[in-house]
Order: sequence, then structure tokens, then C-alpha cells
Amino acid sequence: MTYIGYCGDDCELCPRRIATKRNDVEELKKAAILWKKVGLHDHLVSPEEMLCNGCASLEKCHYNNIRECNKDKEISNCGKCGEYPCEKINQVFHTTHSYAKQCKEKCDTKDYQCLHHAFFSKKERLDTIHFKYMTDVKK
Repeated sequence: MTYIGYCGDDCELCPRRIATKRNDVEELKKAAILWKKVGLHDHLVSPEEMLCNGCASLEKCHYNNIRECNKDKEISNCGKCGEYPCEKINQVFHTTHSYAKQCKEKCDTKDYQCLHHAFFSKKERLDTIHFKYMTDVKK
């Protein structure tokens, strides 16, 4: 089963989450280097700080307003919200687009493709989830 984050990230494709699930310290170190390289962290963090077991497990989120909104509405991601797309998630899409541009400039093709599939396709992913959710609700 695919784990989709509150904001639409595909956590099962995320290098950080994959390394956490495998308990692979070397891969967590590589993910930390990649996160710094693309500007997701302003300094190199330890493998322990890179551990991720999903949105609810993290103390800090780039999109904390999305996490809190999902928790308040008791939904697993924004695609399952009747108000989707809202201003909050549209801001996430805008921010994600700027990260995608940065990553394309700083990453090799393999790393960029990995990040693209995990993070930069969140709008399309949430659109699909929302369409299915709304179809199911109408039944």
C-alpha cells in the first residue's frame, strides 16, 4: 500500500523514508547530503535527524499548516478534503514548484527523477485522489 503524505508526497518513493524503513544509515547519510544540496536543509544533518516514519512522526514539517489542517479534519491527505484545492495547498504547490526548479539545476538526472516522483508530482497525485474521493462520496 502506498503511503501518501498530507501534502501529497509519495513517501514510499522518498529516499529518506526508504532508508528509514531499511534502517540503512549509509542511505540516510546520502539523503542528508541530497537534502542539503537542494536546499531542504541549510546544513548537513545526522542520519538520526533524517529518520522519517511519515508525517505524523516528524516534529517539524515544511508545510506545518497542511499537517495541522489534515489532523483537524481527520483526513490522511489533502486529496480527501471536500475543500480541495484550497489556498493552503495551492501555496504548497507553488513552493514545491520552486524546489523542483532548484533541484533540476543542482541534481543529476537520477536524483532529480527520484525527487520528482516522490515530491514534485504531488498536485497530480492529490488531483487523482480527490477525484476518486469525490466520486466515492457521491455514490
